[in-house]
Amino acid sequence: MEERFHIKLEAKNPEKGNFRSYAIDAGQDLFGHWDIEVTYGRIGRHGRSVTYSAPDDVAAATIIRHCLKKRSSAPKRIGVPYKIQELCDPKEWAGVSLS
Repeated sequence: MEERFHIKLEAKNPEKGNFRSYAIDAGQDLFGHWDIEVTYGRIGRHGRSVTYSAPDDVAAATIIRHCLKKRSSAPKRIGVPYKIQELCDPKEWAGVSLS
């Protein structure tokens, strides 16, 4: 059975014009390597994507937790926290509190 990780976050602050979206999708390829795609940008727009590759579960979890840790500092950086909109986390990799 293929296990996938998916999380979608949004940060909204109309007073400051902040409408940010951030998503991480991760899944294994045929060789067991993890492909991790991070998409970010303004809500409702196409956004930008960055792709990472990890050889095993430990490396994939490290990349995902690093990305989420950066999002947890959003209140200091952009004045509003990210809130989880969608989450599929069978291996419990999203161990970072966002708010």
